[in-house]
Amino acid sequence: MASILDVAIMLGKESTYGTAVTLTDAFEGKADSYQVVREYIESTGFRAGMEAMRSDRRVDITMGGSGSLEFDVLTTGFGFVLQAMCGSVSGPTQNDATAAYTTTATTTTDDPNDSYTVQIERTDVSGTQQAYTHTGGVITGWSLSQDVGGLCVANLDFDFQDVVTNVAAGTPAYAAGAPFDWTQAKATLDSVDTDVKSMSVTADLGLNVDRRFLRQSNLKKRPIRSAVPTYSGEISMEYDGQVEYNDFIAGNIIPIIMTWTGAEIATGYDYELKVTMNACQYTGNEPVSSLSDLPTLTLPFVALDNGTDAVMTIEYTSTDTAL
Repeated sequence: MASILDVAIMLGKESTYGTAVTLTDAFEGKADSYQVVREYIESTGFRAGMEAMRSDRRVDITMGGSGSLEFDVLTTGFGFVLQAMCGSVSGPTQNDATAAYTTTATTTTDDPNDSYTVQIERTDVSGTQQAYTHTGGVITGWSLSQDVGGLCVANLDFDFQDVVTNVAAGTPAYAAGAPFDWTQAKATLDSVDTDVKSMSVTADLGLNVDRRFLRQSNLKKRPIRSAVPTYSGEISMEYDGQVEYNDFIAGNIIPIIMTWTGAEIATGYDYELKVTMNACQYTGNEPVSSLSDLPTLTLPFVALDNGTDAVMTIEYTSTDTAL
């Protein structure tokens, strides 16, 4: 009998938006937030003898679904979802005939054009497993975060076209990599490696997720960009001088790079995740003093378009030879 802990979250990349595919990659999600969205439409009018809304005057429609995939970023397997986080992706490209391959994703004027089938295999208290399959899964926003004492955590927000329970359960296949941890992370602020306590970056891809039409179907079209995307983040550090605060007050535009470097793959190449934002601007704050701790400086920022470089470039080096 299956245990109630036997929950699996599996993904497969769709060839056609909304058409379920074989589940190829499993992720060790930290929570189950996947939900079907239902809408109820009621017909009301004068009618003698009504006690409440009549059951034959109520229509229920499946409007799709939503959910977030939160997981620790591993040294392998991340490229599978990275391809749908930015507008352009290239690779994996082999590095100098070694076992190291690099995937590069960049933001562009186009929104990501990928969708996933996401299946949640849940087990009830009697040990019966049921697969809930979410089709047409489009990433609408995402974040990467790192704190001292923790692991690199990714969170992907999904919008789904439909949710069904008639698709056979997949077989989980997990990446073999190790998680990136805080001892492997660093922040480079304005070209200077800087001691920070935490760092994060968040993307809102500006997608319209309500593309519904009168076409004798409840199924919507694939979300597309309808607003300017926003890329933001936050750096937290000990208050150690005025450099970052002066950048904030002056409104300076600076590059920010977040890097996680793991074990060596081959000479000159390590497992690595690197996020480069070429034109960032701090949006606050002043240092904060305390009676029980060291003074701190927390700096939220936005990543901007400088007209030349990509707003953000994410480079992922692993042993993965395919996404």
